[in-house]
Amino acid sequence: LPMKFLLVTDLDDTLVGDDRATTKLSQKILACRDRLYLIYATGRSYAYARQLKVEKQLLEPDYWVTGVGTEIFHGDKQDTLWFDKLFQQWNREAIVKIARSFSDLIPQSLQEQNTFKISFCLNKPQNSSVLEKLQTELDRENLTYKIIFSSDRDVDILPRNADKGLAITYLREHLQIPAELTLVCGDSGNDISLFQQGTLGTIVSNARSELIEWYTYNKRQNIYLANSPYAEGILEGLAHFNLLV
Repeated sequence: LPMKFLLVTDLDDTLVGDDRATTKLSQKILACRDRLYLIYATGRSYAYARQLKVEKQLLEPDYWVTGVGTEIFHGDKQDTLWFDKLFQQWNREAIVKIARSFSDLIPQSLQEQNTFKISFCLNKPQNSSVLEKLQTELDRENLTYKIIFSSDRDVDILPRNADKGLAITYLREHLQIPAELTLVCGDSGNDISLFQQGTLGTIVSNARSELIEWYTYNKRQNIYLANSPYAEGILEGLAHFNLLV
């Protein structure tokens, strides 16, 4: 049997954004559904991602990586091994206390917070220097964390061993799919980690400046910058890497 490949895609502004293209991609995937694993990797919470799936009539994936890689779901069951892995060295309360002392950081809604994801909006994009100050304060308290900044305003504080890329590597190893048979697709700063894991990658043409900037400094053969936006860009990437033959 030929080996399955793994298709990983972000939702907002990658898989979703052009309904016609999303439908076209879904039909392509359905035609060879037994040849691939499908994973959605999103900054959205699990509930909020599920809501989008219904609204946009998306396919049911094999796995959901939600909350910027802090949660993994298989159907509606959460992966407890991943949960336990992130729990080590994580002091949520201490981080929240420090982060909340910065008036430039506005807490996001409760639905966007979880055990391992503390999310804020930067009140003015030009105030990104506040993130350096936040880092200094967290380091002073010897806390372990990772800050992910995307879309010019979203600030996510996660455990050090969590992000979309690390969650995908964990699943890829679990599914025993090699990196060269894995295609990751994204459009923003919280997708950068997806492109740092040595797999194939497609950046859609409507990508945000922070991802384009990262790509400019990290051009690699295995990462393709599509000429088309949204799901059309994913289709282009699948063709570029000869995954949908």
